[in-house]
Amino acid sequence: MTKSHVPLKDVISRHVVSINPQDTLREALSTMVENRVSALPVVDSRGHCVGVISVTDLLGMTRDLSEELNALSESGGLDHERLVQKLEHAEVLTEQVQAWMTSNVVSVKIDSTIQQAARLMLTNRVHRLVVLDDQKLVVGVVSTMDLLAAYADEPRP
Repeated sequence: MTKSHVPLKDVISRHVVSINPQDTLREALSTMVENRVSALPVVDSRGHCVGVISVTDLLGMTRDLSEELNALSESGGLDHERLVQKLEHAEVLTEQVQAWMTSNVVSVKIDSTIQQAARLMLTNRVHRLVVLDDQKLVVGVVSTMDLLAAYADEPRP
């Protein structure tokens, strides 16, 4: 079997850290920092993914907080701890996740291949996909790093 036909279920992260739509941005940010992730699926009480909140979403709301944070986000040198410090005094952290999340979730079915997942990422210009089962419940997340790791073992032609 070629790497492109490897089942997605073999490479996804099944330990999914998620957040509820009613949780605050402060809770989302703390969860990201504690778990060293850059995004969280937003999951409703039925287990369905209704959105994604990412560091990029949080940075979008901080553009006016300081020139220093702008320079940090534009350089790509994101330091989660520094972001927390900058946001600690910001009123926006009391707002609910649902007000700032990306509600257009790019997802993939668990029975897909890693090639199908990679194509979805490229088409939608995203770095991660929420992985859903047949009941549309979140069963994992697959990132660009997960896909790169899967392909890394394949020798070049």
